[in-house]
Amino acid sequence: MKWNRFYREKFPWKNPRTLDEKMTWLSVMSDTSKWTEFSDKYEVRKYIESLGLKDILTECYGVWDKAQDIDFDSLPDKFVVKCTHDCGSTIVIRDKSKMNKQEVIDFLQAHLNVNYGYEWCELHYTTIKPRVIAESLIELGDNVEDLIDYKINCIHGKPQYVEVIYGRQLKSDGGSNHAVFDLYDIYTWQPMRQYKTNLTDHFRDIPRPQNLERMIEIAGKISQGFPQVRVDLYNVNGKIYFGEMTFFSASGMNNDLSREFQLMIGDRIRLPKV
Repeated sequence: MKWNRFYREKFPWKNPRTLDEKMTWLSVMSDTSKWTEFSDKYEVRKYIESLGLKDILTECYGVWDKAQDIDFDSLPDKFVVKCTHDCGSTIVIRDKSKMNKQEVIDFLQAHLNVNYGYEWCELHYTTIKPRVIAESLIELGDNVEDLIDYKINCIHGKPQYVEVIYGRQLKSDGGSNHAVFDLYDIYTWQPMRQYKTNLTDHFRDIPRPQNLERMIEIAGKISQGFPQVRVDLYNVNGKIYFGEMTFFSASGMNNDLSREFQLMIGDRIRLPKV
């Protein structure tokens, strides 16, 4: 029903071809138990560490079942707090002394009470245990817009392209009121904006990361064993940080990517047997 409303056509169960079609098919027809485990923002840390990549993890200060159980006294002056089972619940605390503790608790608890998987029809999220995690803040200085999010899309363990997100403006409640979504060839670092359907963003050329080859290596290692997955990384002053793994990007509704691009990427995904 979600697909039919969004695309105004019936889902092609017998012959999925595009990236969105194959992602959606995989979410319904394949084993998504690992999707659940690695979409959990706390549990995925164990997987990253098991790959020998502990150095790309931010420091974890604690995890709690309820927002009111957060031990704020034990946290440093700067930190990030978010729910482990959803998207959009991140709060950046730059000065704990100025934090409204009750507002933070109420905001997080409201997110904990929502079953994100049912809300967005992403069933692998429905069995994630809702918790709150506190992590170290990636230091950028005062300009949040300098933080670039590299979303590396991988197919069968090989990075294919990267969505480069920049110009992000974070509000105190963790929301994002603006960001530019750019598209690059991850190997040549040439813009691929010809495949974007939304060209209203103010694009600017982003320099090739100085250690891009290492980022490609990391994304390939993390994505091994999956038909497709997006690996989100940050790269600050040459230091690479892990963000998250995303198996169902935009809930299978990436309408900012042209059909030509969707078919090109979709053709590379080999679907498993049901």
